[in-house]
Amino acid sequence: MARLYSAAYISKSAMEGTLEEQRALLEQILGTAQRNNSKLNVTGALLYSGGYFCQVLEGEAAVLEELFETIQMDARHSQITVLSFLPIEQRRFPEWAMASAGLEPDMRFDIEGIRASKDALTASEAGKQMLDVLDQLVKQHQSTLSPR
Repeated sequence: MARLYSAAYISKSAMEGTLEEQRALLEQILGTAQRNNSKLNVTGALLYSGGYFCQVLEGEAAVLEELFETIQMDARHSQITVLSFLPIEQRRFPEWAMASAGLEPDMRFDIEGIRASKDALTASEAGKQMLDVLDQLVKQHQSTLSPR
């Protein structure tokens, strides 16, 4: 059996418009991710916070690397910062091809501090913090969401 990995990243969003327009675009992104990730056996969660995508992906290393290349080429993303790419024993989002952790108008994380730091440990700690927050937010939203 192939080893599982977890990849966490942040990226500046190129989405524009009102909060409701951004919400509609985010729903489209989530729907596409859920369909595509199901085929790839990828799970994860996505938070849109203060104009940034904050995402965790879980799956086989080669699949995540290919998926990440696709994300890097997507015009909706810029200033992509990988926070972590680590082997894991089990998935944190096993029931979710892509769970929504919500849409927040204000940034939850110190993105500029993370981006300015060249310290891998700082990025890794930020990735762990983001993973914990996404896990918590997904659990809060589970009552209104259905696994996909």
